[in-house]
Amino acid sequence: MEDGFLWGEAEVTYPDWVGTAQLDKRMTGPSLNDLVGLNHDDWFIIGLDIGGGEHSHALRVIAIPQGAETAEEEVVATEFLIHNKDPYEILQAMTHVFELRLRVSRFADRPIRIMSLSDVPEKFMQE
Repeated sequence: MEDGFLWGEAEVTYPDWVGTAQLDKRMTGPSLNDLVGLNHDDWFIIGLDIGGGEHSHALRVIAIPQGAETAEEEVVATEFLIHNKDPYEILQAMTHVFELRLRVSRFADRPIRIMSLSDVPEKFMQE
């Protein structure tokens, strides 16, 4: 890849749902490098990408060589496709707190106020 490509926000052809995600990583247990099998001494992981289709999802990590961080505006990185790992098991193993919020795209720019709470099925609702 001579010029590479810019890695950015999540993007699909027909964005029926849009949103954000944030993760507070675990301070105990294996590191993301250990979980995906990428050597700590060689690589610093700076991005995580889970994507796919109806039948499967793939895990990719974006990494730079250790010590390669520069003041340049653009970060030159490598994208690694992680084989034989369940993306959601990795996500759970690295997570202290995780939040993913998606909304139907036609409500993307409107505040949503929650006025009541319930459960499905409702008999499990706790007060």
